Amino acid sequence: MSLLAAGAVVALLVIGSWAYWQADGGVGTPEDFRNQVAATGFEVVWMNSGPRGGSGLVDTSCGPIEVSIDDIGGELWIRWSDNREPITTEVVDAVLVCSRN
Repeated sequence: MSLLAAGAVVALLVIGSWAYWQADGGVGTPEDFRNQVAATGFEVVWMNSGPRGGSGLVDTSCGPIEVSIDDIGGELWIRWSDNREPITTEVVDAVLVCSRN
């Protein structure tokens, strides 16, 4: 009987995880997220990352800075120092040459 209960708990966890993933839009993997960020021109040394966000270090002309990047509504946003902006080519260039730090 206890084996049956354990099997039911495992099945419930698997079904619950699958349902959550589906309801959340079937997010990708942390590697998918890191590749999406790399395509913007940022080379991040990741401290942590998940399917929709992460943080790490970016080498800039004024030295390494810590950044956090999030996927919000399908758009990448970057946070660094006291700034938070959507990632655009202009923002990437500004961060890398320290014009907005």
